[in-house]
Amino acid sequence: MSTGAPPRTEAWWRDLAYHYCSRRETSRARLKAYFLRKLRGFKLQEEELPQHLAWIEAVLDHCQQKGIIDHDRYAGILQRDLQRRNKGKRYVAQKMKERGLSEEFRKIEFDPEEELTRAEALAAKTLERGSIRKLDDQRKIRDKLLQKLLASGFEPGIAIKATDRVLRSR
Repeated sequence: MSTGAPPRTEAWWRDLAYHYCSRRETSRARLKAYFLRKLRGFKLQEEELPQHLAWIEAVLDHCQQKGIIDHDRYAGILQRDLQRRNKGKRYVAQKMKERGLSEEFRKIEFDPEEELTRAEALAAKTLERGSIRKLDDQRKIRDKLLQKLLASGFEPGIAIKATDRVLRSR
């Protein structure tokens, strides 16, 4: 974290935003948190703080107006990434909320059949692990699979259905 001379212009904050956003997709909330972490590293006089906060807000507004920060785009990218990693709807909701995308999450449609397919794939993959294969008790195996699916954010009904299907096909 920088402790050198504090920035003296709004343009400095805008350049920092461009650099940050060029490396990763982000939300307004995450970019603001980044700015505030940077701001804490500077030795500012009490009277300078409101000016810097105003510049930060102006830069955040500018980034949203220019489409540099696009919550819908970011939500879509995040959703696809988490689903590709076999995460369920509840997990996706939690991660989006953490990133300041609660409103965008409400717009996303989740296909129950696709959720079930991903849950089955994760259950089958989990079943292949050596630690699960060593278990003899079917109830323990079922409990481990359910635990894994619930921890991955799948709804309980989908987790139970996927676990039962995978165990039956075994």
